[in-house]
Amino acid sequence: MELFDLTGKVAIITGSSRGIGKAIAERLAEHGAKVVISSRKAGPCEEVAAEINGKYGAGRAIAVPANIASKEDLQRLVDETNAAFGQIDILVCNAATNPYAGPMAGIADDQFEKILQNNVISNHWLIQMVAPQML
Repeated sequence: MELFDLTGKVAIITGSSRGIGKAIAERLAEHGAKVVISSRKAGPCEEVAAEINGKYGAGRAIAVPANIASKEDLQRLVDETNAAFGQIDILVCNAATNPYAGPMAGIADDQFEKILQNNVISNHWLIQMVAPQML
């Protein structure tokens, strides 16, 4: 018995070359979705996509490396996903940055700005890029 069926759905998962993002991509693929593996480095993305394709069939996953701090990279991620699969149904904004661990009184402005950029602004950009077609 399946909990849910994602056959015919396409998912972008940022930060999906390892850890929680990789696990999310694997589970979405297990339930039938085509998945886009994305993080900064191409090699790890390609490895995860190959693992998923090996387990669930060729064409189930593609690798599109992208730096979430770059609006141009995010647009390329969306464009390459649409070119490969024709749609985007699911967006998982998993990638994040935490360059500082400690009390707020000790965080430098550039560290706080990086957290805002990568964990808030970049997700806003990516959502704006995909939400119109999801509607």
